[in-house]
Amino acid sequence: MLDWHTQSRFCGRCGNSTVSKEAGRRRQCSNEICKKKLYPRLDPVVIMLVIDKEKDLVVLGRQSRFAPRMWSCLAGFIEPGESLEEAVRRETREEVGIEVGEIVYHSSQPWPVGPSSMSCQLMVGFFAFATTFDIRVDKKELEEAKWHNREDVKRALSSIEYKNQQQTSSLKVHQACAGEERRRSSSIEARDAVELPPMFVPGPYAIAHHLISSWVANGLETLRSRV
Repeated sequence: MLDWHTQSRFCGRCGNSTVSKEAGRRRQCSNEICKKKLYPRLDPVVIMLVIDKEKDLVVLGRQSRFAPRMWSCLAGFIEPGESLEEAVRRETREEVGIEVGEIVYHSSQPWPVGPSSMSCQLMVGFFAFATTFDIRVDKKELEEAKWHNREDVKRALSSIEYKNQQQTSSLKVHQACAGEERRRSSSIEARDAVELPPMFVPGPYAIAHHLISSWVANGLETLRSRV
């Protein structure tokens, strides 16, 4: 909300300054002729777990900014005039070259922790069932993407390293909310003398975690019964 107020100081219709109204819930143009009302902006994003229901696999991808060995769901912004389902199909096709058929809604999550230019996202989560299976990664979007089986993902969710990563992430969120400067965390590798799993996924603070863990725990029949 603070970012939105900072970026909405002037009216997009007439160029005059805006003032805060209703205790900051909206802004309004100060021009008595214009009086345009401005409301906080919301940028909808689809995030999807793409599933091969025959082989019991899921597609997970990596962006170059991810921590080493971190994998997550595919995601992308909805374009003007596009439905949620159309966005799921387009983004999946663009990022990994896969076509999807049946799409099942899972849940949604506000995501106000991005950069100030994108601090108002609403993540809308889906399961998307693939109808083609050859991955062709768009290197402008992703560093890598591949199919993962249930057992590998389950191990990633249950590893000691994964649990430590979530504690570290929770501490960072707490520090950010408290206005504290982030402190450098000790390395997970140095803290735990255990064999590192080949992958890990986002923690419970992210909708990607709940899409992935729901698939691991519930199986396809449960997912399909949500339709």
